[in-house]
Amino acid sequence: MRQIVHVSRDSSSELDRWGNPKAPKKFELKCRIDEGSNVVSSRTSGVVKGEEVVSTARILIDKLADVKYQDVLSFTNELGETVQRKPKEINVRRNIGGKPILTEVIL
Repeated sequence: MRQIVHVSRDSSSELDRWGNPKAPKKFELKCRIDEGSNVVSSRTSGVVKGEEVVSTARILIDKLADVKYQDVLSFTNELGETVQRKPKEINVRRNIGGKPILTEVIL
């Protein structure tokens, strides 16, 4: 996996031990990104569940990744364009024994 996706998680609703809002958590994950337009059923809470939406990218991350529907994912493609979106769908692919092998995120 040679590409990188940046994950930004808003944790301002959480408070530290002094009662101050926590800073947003940011981290990177190695992945494979396939860009294109597909129609998928949305699972996010921001729109009606099951509503058909157009996705722009499919991100494959090794093993079980800590990605949530509230996170903002961003990546820069080979043309220098930066794409920044929230996930529309998150799927965990498992092997026959039940061990997670891939996390698929649809943007």
